[in-house]
Amino acid sequence: MGVGLVGALLLPGLLAAQGPRGDRVRTVTDTLVGSVGGVTVDGLGAIYVADFGERVYKVLPDGRWSVFAEGLYGSSGNAIDSKGRLLQSEFTGNRIARVERDGTVSTFAEGLQGPVGIAVGEGDELFVCNCRANSIARVSPEGVVSTFAESDLLNCPNGITRGPDGTLYVVNFSDGRLLAVGTDASVTELAVLPGGGNGHVTMARGDLYATSFQGHRLYRITTSGDVTHVAGTGTPAEVDGPALESSFTWPNGIAAGPTQDRLYVNDFINRFPPTAEAPPVPKSTVRQLTLAAFWERLAAVRSTDGVDAMRTFYREWKSNPGTAGLYTEIEVNAYGYALLNGGDLEGALALLELNTESYPNSFNTWDSFAEALAAAGRTDEAIENYEKSLELNPGNDNARERLAALRGGGGVDPL
Repeated sequence: MGVGLVGALLLPGLLAAQGPRGDRVRTVTDTLVGSVGGVTVDGLGAIYVADFGERVYKVLPDGRWSVFAEGLYGSSGNAIDSKGRLLQSEFTGNRIARVERDGTVSTFAEGLQGPVGIAVGEGDELFVCNCRANSIARVSPEGVVSTFAESDLLNCPNGITRGPDGTLYVVNFSDGRLLAVGTDASVTELAVLPGGGNGHVTMARGDLYATSFQGHRLYRITTSGDVTHVAGTGTPAEVDGPALESSFTWPNGIAAGPTQDRLYVNDFINRFPPTAEAPPVPKSTVRQLTLAAFWERLAAVRSTDGVDAMRTFYREWKSNPGTAGLYTEIEVNAYGYALLNGGDLEGALALLELNTESYPNSFNTWDSFAEALAAAGRTDEAIENYEKSLELNPGNDNARERLAALRGGGGVDPL
């Protein structure tokens, strides 16, 4: 067994037991009293859920929740500033509240017109969706409000997020448009999401994820405008499971967790018929969309499109600043061993070679690639790669033993 022992043991078992699971949805909370406002997540992973009324809930990933802030007036979109404080739009109050980490509420900015989504920029400058004014407002760190962008394309802008280059991405509540707002305040149409009206938008792994409020679905959108349906059947319901088999009801807020592999969405629940004599108490819940791990994405591409497509996917993921750091040498190495142990020698060789490209200074990547080469009967190349591994780590006894066996002509058991 090579130095990839742990990954080689764990990941093949997962593959054999269930295969790549893909994106999945689960319900995090029991029902929360209130409708659906915005959702944001702090650096510790706590989820803040506005009820479009007077409250904001604090929800932990394990489902425990508490009332975090009260006394608001139409709590809608929100965001976390650099100090971990919650900035909370009050749609009906036309202002933004600031909530300290202990739950203390104060007014931060006034004079807005139906504020909803908030994006935090450099130095805690805010960009706010001014729904009723069909504009994007700018709020200084001191709370001074000014107009940043106006356009006929803005149609009750509701959700907003900020890209690494400062571009703002905005979704409209009153139509399906997703818009890009440049640092020069120019507004262009990036995509149109099916359904007729959107909720909020966030960025994860270099892509945008948006809720189709009226379409009861979630979409992934690249920054070049390609749209992919990722979750929700489109039929209102409360169904967990594989993302494309799950169901949502008026999903609105959406935010990515700190590790970028989990998205949190608040979902409206109304189990009463519309003909009920007394209106029901509005309730919502928090749903989690877990994005497929890098190795699961690789597995899907390998199984459907082949080794060359897997190489292309790997290199695109690695070259994308939004995803380059979201996998590790160990994860790739483990999946390479999973392919090797599962009999996919071609896939294992391709992936373990890619790992040497990404981590050329790791003795383990060269050792693992050498092991696959030896299994393929490519002895001279295996020897060359074991020698590289020893140059990087003279204490790699595994490589020393394998080299002795290969040079002795006795062959090597790849496992």
